[in-house]
Amino acid sequence: MTRSARAARRRALLVALFAVVVLVLGVGLPLGAAGVVRAAAARAVAAVGDVVLVKSESRDDGDSKDSDGQDSSSKDSGKDDDKKQNDEKQDDDKQADQKKQADQKKQADQKKGSGGDDQFQGRDKIGEASADEYADISDVKAGGNILAGGDFSGGSYSFTCSLSDHKNSDNPIIAPGKRNGAQHVHDYAGNDSTNAASNLEVLKESSTTCTNGDQSPIFWPVLRDLRSVGPDVGQDGGSLDGNVGAFVEPTSVDYTFHGHGTQAMEAMPVNMTMVTGSAKAATADGKGANAKYTCSGFGNRMTDQYPVCPQGSQMQRVFDFPSCWNGKDLDSEDHTEHLTYPDESGECSKNDVPVPALRITVSYGRLAGRAFAIDSFPEQQHDPVTDHALLEYLSSKSRAQAGADCINSARRCRQGSSDDTSRAGPTGASDQVTTSKNFVNLMATHTRAHGGGMPMGGTPMRGMPMAGMPMAGAPR
Repeated sequence: MTRSARAARRRALLVALFAVVVLVLGVGLPLGAAGVVRAAAARAVAAVGDVVLVKSESRDDGDSKDSDGQDSSSKDSGKDDDKKQNDEKQDDDKQADQKKQADQKKQADQKKGSGGDDQFQGRDKIGEASADEYADISDVKAGGNILAGGDFSGGSYSFTCSLSDHKNSDNPIIAPGKRNGAQHVHDYAGNDSTNAASNLEVLKESSTTCTNGDQSPIFWPVLRDLRSVGPDVGQDGGSLDGNVGAFVEPTSVDYTFHGHGTQAMEAMPVNMTMVTGSAKAATADGKGANAKYTCSGFGNRMTDQYPVCPQGSQMQRVFDFPSCWNGKDLDSEDHTEHLTYPDESGECSKNDVPVPALRITVSYGRLAGRAFAIDSFPEQQHDPVTDHALLEYLSSKSRAQAGADCINSARRCRQGSSDDTSRAGPTGASDQVTTSKNFVNLMATHTRAHGGGMPMGGTPMRGMPMAGMPMAGAPR
């Protein structure tokens, strides 16, 4: 309100006050005088009304001005225009953000659908094994086995399975149905058809590399020569997941079931899932780890580091599987609770059933210095403690029972080509089509993913030498 408006208002209020007094007192005035006073009061009231209109700075005729002399209706209109422009800008920004988010989601979905990084975790943490994860075998303390399993007694029985001619980065036990579920490449022995689509029907339709007809899928991470270039550069499971180098083929693999403790062994249940070690032990504070390495001629020195072996000695990976069964389940949610390890003396708890303890020993020719490592999940960075092996026991009941009998009679036996060989067949069968549609589709997916098929280095092993004493008295 301007200074003149304030002064006018004061004057009008004083006049109005005077008019009220006159009106009150005018009752006693002569009739003519009272009329004059009332007329003056009416004009005062009208004046007050004008002042009130000035205060509101608004007139019905729209001619009112503000203190700067600007038409107030024009100023309000300008404010409305500014508000409208701000609202429109906010709407445009909101629509732009929504479109950006939609585009990002679309790109992520397309990337995931094409097998991009979003589908496979840990690729931002790829790394190499550190120098302190290698140990000269002569520096490893003597003292027998480490971690779980390996305390044997009674007899044993062995069998022979060469490597299959196929490799892939699936894990049908831990990640069934998921391509590249392991994010590292596996060596396979036994069943010729093992991949993400493998199920009991598919496995029983397939041939096997085991000479006794055992159709078990058996697998572990490949070992690589880091000085050479591998066949899977730019592929899932290969360099995309941090696994580089040429595959190192084993010189021999020994599969032997052992007795343990003082109780008689029950036959291994058919279709039993068996796992040793943990592929994610490096980031889980070693939980589930059971990695064991040694060098030939140094069997009393076990380490969970990569061993550097002397001239003439072979590096060996030792896989000891659990052998105390809960007596009812063939598998469990974490694939370990149904089958656990005996204590340090080889004894199972009173509530568990002792079954034969499988030890797989994989041997390699001389490796150059520290230029080797096993495949791993990318975030595990090839830590040697992540070594592991898996199988589903698909032997026959007769072979399983014969093996238990051999152990309980304290004999050392070998199951060979005369033991249930009806399903034994040549390697090279991994590309054959079975009658199961899901297997056909998965094999086609692998073929496309690997550019027509992953080339394999080396020669498939046949009739590999067996470790230990010659086997005799094989039961029929």
